[in-house]
Amino acid sequence: MVSISNFSISFNETKILENINFEVKEGEIVTLLGASGCGKTTILRSIAGLQKEHEGNICIGNVCVSSKDVFIKNRETGYIFQDYALFPHLNVEENIAFALDKLSKKEKNKRVEELLKQFDIEIHRNKSIHQLSGGQQQRVAIARAMANNPKTLLLDEPFANLDSQLRYKTKMWLKNLIKKHNLNAILVTHDKKEALSISDKIGIIHNKKLLQFDTTQNIFKNPANFYVANFLSEINVIPNKIIKNLNININENQVGVIEINNCKISTIKNNIEIEILDSSFCGEYYEILVNFKDYDSDSNFIIKTQSIDFLENSENYYLDILKEDIKIIDKL
Repeated sequence: MVSISNFSISFNETKILENINFEVKEGEIVTLLGASGCGKTTILRSIAGLQKEHEGNICIGNVCVSSKDVFIKNRETGYIFQDYALFPHLNVEENIAFALDKLSKKEKNKRVEELLKQFDIEIHRNKSIHQLSGGQQQRVAIARAMANNPKTLLLDEPFANLDSQLRYKTKMWLKNLIKKHNLNAILVTHDKKEALSISDKIGIIHNKKLLQFDTTQNIFKNPANFYVANFLSEINVIPNKIIKNLNININENQVGVIEINNCKISTIKNNIEIEILDSSFCGEYYEILVNFKDYDSDSNFIIKTQSIDFLENSENYYLDILKEDIKIIDKL
C-alpha cells in the first residue's frame, strides 16, 4: 500500500500543494486528476524520491520513504515519464537493461529476454529508439519500469503522445497488466475520460487541495462541489429561478446542475422557453447553444442532439428536463 499523509510542498515562497491525504491499496489504480500545473506530477516525483523537499509522510508498504536516508532504489517503484525518458544513444535491449545494473550479466540477460517477450518487442530489440513508433517506445518505457519488479507503478500522462485508437488499446493493455501483477498504480492525467475508464479511485486536485478522493463511480455520481462536477462531466448550470419553480430547495452556497445528455429541446410548450443561438455539427451529434427567454440569466445551455431537422418546424422551443436529473451541489 502507498499512503500519503499531510503532504505539503512549496517551491521557494510559493505553496504548490497543501495537506494532501490519500491511500492506494494493493492492486488499485488511483488517478490524480486536475488542470495542468496543479501539482499532480510533483506528487509522483515525491513518491519516487526525485523531489525530496516536502512536508508530511509518504509510506510504501511498511517503509516511510519521506526520510532522505531512503534512496530511490529502496522504494520499489517504477516511473513512466510522459516523454518516456528513453536513452536515444541506446537500443531497445540496452534501454531495458539499464534498469538492471545490480544484476550479474547472466541474470540481466535473462530478465531482459523475459521483458522483451512479455511486452511483445522481441523483434525490436536491436532498434534505436528513433526507429520505433510512439506505442513501441511506450512499451519499452513500461518494460524498463517493470524490470526490477516494482510494487508500485507511477505513470505521468502515459498516453499523451498516442493517437486515439492506440491510446485506447494501450490503456486497456496497461490496466490488465497492473491487475495481473497485482500492483498498485498512481496515474496522473488531465483527461477525465481516461481517468474514469482506467481507475478504481480518483482524486481531484485544485487550488493546492485534494478536493475529493473516492471510487470512480461515487465521485462521478456524487461530486463534492461544482468544480469536481464540471471537471468530470459535461454539465449545464440551471438558473436558480427555474430551480425554485420546480420546488427544489437550494441555498445561496449551492448551484443546480444537470448533465448535458439529460437536456432535450421540445416544441411542446412548457414553462422554460428558450431561444436557439447556434448549432454546430460535431460528427456523431450536433451541439445546440440555447438561452432562456423568460429568465434573467447569463448562463447558456448546451444541448446534444442527433438531428437538427426539427429546428425548421417551429418558431418556439422549450427546454425539456426532468426534476430527478437535477443535482444540487455546493459551489465550492
